[in-house]
Amino acid sequence: MMTHRHTAFPLRQLSLALTVLATLGMQGCSSVPPQQAMGPATIDNNFGLPVGFSTQKMDLTADPRVDFARYAGGGFLAAAQIPGDLPRISSFDVLARRTDRQLQALIEQASQVSAQASKGSVLQQVGDFYASGMNEAQLRKNGNAPLQPYFQRINQATAGADFARMLAEFTITLNDSFMFATQVAGDTADRQRNAIYFADGGLLLSRDNYLKPDNAAIRSAYLNYIRDNLQLAGISATEAQQQAEQILAIERQIAAKKLTPVQKRDPNLRYSKMPYRQLQAELSNFDLDAFFHTLGLPTDQDVIVVELQALRERNAILQQYPQATIQAYLRWEFLRHTSAFLDPAFDQPRQAFSDALYGPSVAPSRAERIARLLPAQLGHPLSKLYVDRYFPAANQRAVEEITTLIKQEYRQQLVNNDWLSTQTRQNALDKFDQITLKVGYPSQWIDYSSVEIRRDDFFGNVLRINRFQALRNLRQFNQPVTQDEFAMPGQTLPIDINAAYDSSRNGIEIPAAFLQAPLYDAKADPAVNFCGMGAVIGHELTHGFDATGRNYDGGGNVRNWWSTQDVQNFVSRTGKLVQQANRYSAGPGLQINGELAVGENLADAGGLALGYRALQTYLRAHPEQNRSIDGFTQSQRCFLAWGQLWASKAKPEWLKQALATDPHPPGNYRSYAPAQHLDAFYQAFNIQPGDPMWLNEADRAKVW
Repeated sequence: MMTHRHTAFPLRQLSLALTVLATLGMQGCSSVPPQQAMGPATIDNNFGLPVGFSTQKMDLTADPRVDFARYAGGGFLAAAQIPGDLPRISSFDVLARRTDRQLQALIEQASQVSAQASKGSVLQQVGDFYASGMNEAQLRKNGNAPLQPYFQRINQATAGADFARMLAEFTITLNDSFMFATQVAGDTADRQRNAIYFADGGLLLSRDNYLKPDNAAIRSAYLNYIRDNLQLAGISATEAQQQAEQILAIERQIAAKKLTPVQKRDPNLRYSKMPYRQLQAELSNFDLDAFFHTLGLPTDQDVIVVELQALRERNAILQQYPQATIQAYLRWEFLRHTSAFLDPAFDQPRQAFSDALYGPSVAPSRAERIARLLPAQLGHPLSKLYVDRYFPAANQRAVEEITTLIKQEYRQQLVNNDWLSTQTRQNALDKFDQITLKVGYPSQWIDYSSVEIRRDDFFGNVLRINRFQALRNLRQFNQPVTQDEFAMPGQTLPIDINAAYDSSRNGIEIPAAFLQAPLYDAKADPAVNFCGMGAVIGHELTHGFDATGRNYDGGGNVRNWWSTQDVQNFVSRTGKLVQQANRYSAGPGLQINGELAVGENLADAGGLALGYRALQTYLRAHPEQNRSIDGFTQSQRCFLAWGQLWASKAKPEWLKQALATDPHPPGNYRSYAPAQHLDAFYQAFNIQPGDPMWLNEADRAKVW
């Protein structure tokens, strides 16, 4: 909520979103089991294709000068089918599924022995948490009873200080927003000190889904989702329908005041620092003192407010609607955060709404669903089991060596930059030299041993973990700033198939599970690894200097270190990426928003360029490895490896949602578009003016 992370491949969130809709709106090394030689071609055996780069994944009947995406990855596209439980298929989804299978095995093995394991140990906590979620008989017996004490608390806290205390209590209980949201994190202007962030609470849907006329069907499905959940929670059918309509009206009202996805990229629009008393004045209908005191936070400090206009709207809503309507809204808020941990009957409306949003799909098995819930609850304990079992240290060392070369190329590129002024170039170098880049897993794991995890209390386990995480964060105020490493579920846990740059830390994390083919393959030639994993590293480095990252300095502080002329040059150069993306269509009504995607497209172009240049540097030092393989030069294999990574298919319903909110363009666009800004791409495949893959030199973005 409070920090801005750029991710190259936000894939784990995909399965989480299909499992727990609360995530909506807001991947072969020697350790991997060998590919199946027999049986049907499915995602579990990569549709009968090799795991890493292979000419079998190409379509050699295509012309690279006409359709490079098909040439590089057409073989994969012809063989791959979107599984029933996913809205998309790509090489990264295959890798994610392989990792999921490994995690499933680890979790099930842990559950078989956790009853005898030491209390508080990683094995006991992971195994017993999973066992509690798999105890369907107990969950059905409990029904909606676990909700009732919390609903009663909502009904009793009618106004004033007690109402504010209740919101604060539930903020801790959920470790998430509850009407409002509060977090302790590094100050946007001084990362050496912790600050209090205060935000309007989250919404389940994207802004467009609430507001755009052509998303009326989604709103109707969402209304049914709310109604059906409320009925399962014990509310009569008539009341549930009425309350659902009121809840949707409130959420639409809030959504109208939220920043657009493009606006959220600008920290100067997103954050407003103000004295506590000014915030108190903004929240004239809310007892902020009681809220802060319950959280254990001081009331004499500056507060960093996130999305002020939406926050003002929530304050107005407290007075605009009758008490009964506010209570109904808060019951829904609590229910939407917790329904995944209740009676399996709640799974049905969740699946129905997922189908309406992303297209029809096969519901995951109970075992798969509970395993997918574990990372957000016990991310580090589960990741430690994975690293101990599956992560070879040799992969970490090899990727760190690639990292060294990529960073050398980037720094030299900044030194030689010819469009920045002297001072801005020096500022860029200062920032670059402060970037941290970590590979694999944290130097220190988060210790959850104090949290009681019981085999017979799934709902209670979740709330106890939530409370531990929330209080752990709140207690950091007035303490030295510390940063948990590899700790963001869905993005940077060691089990995530992703890589991420965090502007507020000026740091990059590349999780252990990501260090597998097709991104890094110990058996592959240099081109495949430099233009796979190397390009990913370059992608993340470039995020430090993209349309959002450039607003932060080397210490992660929001600060303008650019001259006015340099900003104008930057916007002009990146504007070519915006125009290029705006011309791409993924299907009828499925257009890329170039302004939203410009950061990712710049990172792709920069990352691929860095991977290619680092490859050439490496080959000059190792000329014996500069050889053709399967009839392709190392330069050609570089672009083919990149293009093959991104071959993908997706349901149009999913693409519609992604294009509206996700800055990451569709994979098939990413497979060729970044290469069009590199002269070497045209030379490698003899692409000439007039060829469909040709991009006029005047339209090529030369930024980083």
